[in-house]
Amino acid sequence: MMSTPDERVRALVRDKVINPAEGERLLATMTPRAPQRGLRLALDPFERFGGGVAAAAGLAVAALSVAITRLGVRFDGFLDLHTAPHVAPYATAIAEQVLVWPLPALLFFAYARLLGRRVRLIDFLGGTGLSRAPLALAGLVLGLMAPELPPGVPTLTPELAVFAVVAALCLAWFLALLYHAFKSASGLRGPALIAGFIGLVLASEIASKVALALLG
Repeated sequence: MMSTPDERVRALVRDKVINPAEGERLLATMTPRAPQRGLRLALDPFERFGGGVAAAAGLAVAALSVAITRLGVRFDGFLDLHTAPHVAPYATAIAEQVLVWPLPALLFFAYARLLGRRVRLIDFLGGTGLSRAPLALAGLVLGLMAPELPPGVPTLTPELAVFAVVAALCLAWFLALLYHAFKSASGLRGPALIAGFIGLVLASEIASKVALALLG
């Protein structure tokens, strides 16, 4: 009996000729579906933009984040951003971006490889980098609002309340993007995907913080 194109692609994945992420993208090109729009595209752009395209977008996000530090904002952790009394030197701002983008991408990639997945580092670099766009947006808002925020111990003001809402939404958006990026790049499903994602987010935060502390 002649196999269908879907069956042939799944056989290639099963026989490890192509990795699961490549198989899904190949199936997506063979299966007619409505183009992603609106909220779905905003939460999961990786079916349409992956690999090198996403990595280029991630590089642009990192460059934008370095520019945002000129407003007195620091991205000093995988999940962190805050204002600083002094503008960080460019070398510090660039080091921060290395430790919150390529370093976590390597951790996500290593986890998938340890589970025997045939994956590409470029997919993890692209997914992790592009996912940081909401954090760059939150940093820009913080930098523009910084003169209006109370110094020292924070007290509740309208400006602080607005930023708190923006920051919470951007963090949730970042985590949603990162989850879909990890799922697409690794091809993992079930407990290995969910437990791995949670553990890797925590590991990325710890690793970035420790590395920044060691760099001084």
